[in-house]
Amino acid sequence: MLKEKLEQLPVQSGVYILKDQMGEILYVGKARSLRHRVRSYFQKGAESPRIRMLQERIADLEVLITSNEVEAMILESNLIKKHQPPFNIRLKDDKTYPYLKITLQEDFPRIIKTRELRRDGARYFGPYTSVEAVNRTLKWLLRLFPLRTCKRKIESEQKWERACLNYHIEKCLGPCIGAVSKEDYREWVEKVILFLEGKQEKLLKEVQQAMQEAARRQEYEQAAEYRDAFQAMQQVRERQEVVWSGDEEKDILGLAREGDRACIQVFQIRHGRLLGREHFFLEGTGDGEPEVVLTAFMKQYYLGSRGIPREIIIPEEPGEKKLIRTWLAREAGYQVELTVPRRGKKARLLNLARDNAGHQLQQELQMENERKRREEKDLEKLQKALGLDSFPRIIEGFDISTTAGREAVGSMVVFVQGRPAAERYRRFKIREVQGSNDVGMLEEVLKRRLRRLKQEGQSPPDLLLIDGGKGQVNRIAQVLKELEMPDIPVIGLAKKEEKIFFPGKTPARQLDLSNRGLQLLQRVRDEAHRFALGYHRRLRLRSMTHSLLEDIPGIGPRKRQALLDHFGSLAALRQADIGELSQVPGINRKTAQTIRNWLQENLHY
Repeated sequence: MLKEKLEQLPVQSGVYILKDQMGEILYVGKARSLRHRVRSYFQKGAESPRIRMLQERIADLEVLITSNEVEAMILESNLIKKHQPPFNIRLKDDKTYPYLKITLQEDFPRIIKTRELRRDGARYFGPYTSVEAVNRTLKWLLRLFPLRTCKRKIESEQKWERACLNYHIEKCLGPCIGAVSKEDYREWVEKVILFLEGKQEKLLKEVQQAMQEAARRQEYEQAAEYRDAFQAMQQVRERQEVVWSGDEEKDILGLAREGDRACIQVFQIRHGRLLGREHFFLEGTGDGEPEVVLTAFMKQYYLGSRGIPREIIIPEEPGEKKLIRTWLAREAGYQVELTVPRRGKKARLLNLARDNAGHQLQQELQMENERKRREEKDLEKLQKALGLDSFPRIIEGFDISTTAGREAVGSMVVFVQGRPAAERYRRFKIREVQGSNDVGMLEEVLKRRLRRLKQEGQSPPDLLLIDGGKGQVNRIAQVLKELEMPDIPVIGLAKKEEKIFFPGKTPARQLDLSNRGLQLLQRVRDEAHRFALGYHRRLRLRSMTHSLLEDIPGIGPRKRQALLDHFGSLAALRQADIGELSQVPGINRKTAQTIRNWLQENLHY
């Protein structure tokens, strides 16, 4: 199968996805010629140990053809961000970085926190490396500019009867009740954007003029509001260091590396002021050259960004400079310079950014080593408390979620060295067992999991933890014997009593929460429960939504499925306007109008 795919590789540009025998994505790459690039992975004598390890695990591949190399780069970056392949250089915890979002596509835009970047017409600022930084910025903004943060659907011609509490405590302009016009509200939105872009000088002048104008009209309350905003902005501005004269817009990327880890410090200079200092950690850097690491970072950091400066100062020339510049120009809408300074002010600031990156990396590595030592001790305590023969490095936890036997699902979570390994989590739809039979469902899930382990020759976990009591534990112990895997330890942890159950006649033990090792059992059990419950809830809501959509006239099974695939939930579908509905495959504008009318009439907006 793999040999046939290699023979049929196209010569066009595109993206290739390398997978292991389980179908898990190992690596995502782009190529000007897919045939030439992908075949290089199957040649012997690779110099890099990392490439040799990758070669040993490749069992399958997938290719996606693009019209040019820039499109391939964008697709590659999106897939790396989505799947976090282990052999790619990737931003650590990239999926969790928060942004500030201004919903410009709405009549009365909101300012909110988000962790998703979408091409939805909104304006995004970030990413920030911590939620605290976002919260701090948001707090300042709402103090200066009382925009709405609520989820109310507000359109120019529609008004709500009553405003929420934020309006009454003067933290919102009250667009929902018509207390501010669309034009005036948009002026406030523009001020927020100027503030986040670092254009405080221009904004201060505008606010000062507005304050004077309001005072001239004897509108003293409004003048006082502008005065307070002016003073608060001056405080923020005083904290920002002036590093450049003029209207300079630059990002400075300082790089530090050690082993398989790297840190990049980003200095954001906007209008001559050091607006932000953020550091980002990367994993999987391996033996990659500095320019490779920098290129990988830029492709993930600037993807979908609306805050790309006109110059990016970097320590090394990227290997794909022309391609990167073309891509950045496409993302930004203007030309972006990539500068590698060797002397002068830019070089000094670059060295400062590098020193900061090195400091942050050393701190991170030290904290990680301390975490590992604590986790090792906790696992040693767990091994001793449970009387296990082997060190419990890998723990798999299982749970069942069902409503009177309907939409029954099972979950498996995996903890490695005391930490959740989310990429190894698995969900199971119950296929064989009917009715309210939790023990039977748990047996089905464990059999499917353990049989796959045997088929693929994988090492078994060091401990199986199930959410349940004596009956469940004894039944799973019997399953292990039937599958000729009796040496895998299994225990149960019941929720209400918080007791540990062992197979056979061994009496249950009360969970000792003073023992950090035993606390880990509780975390594994709760994570398995959360994971199962979330999957069950999604299936239940999806089933309810699917049934509900059957009542919309002219919407058949294919269109229902397309709507669900596109929006994912009823809440998102309810919020969609006609333009967004029309983007769904198979839904034209007339059908979109029918759907929206039906939702408004039947779901009571």
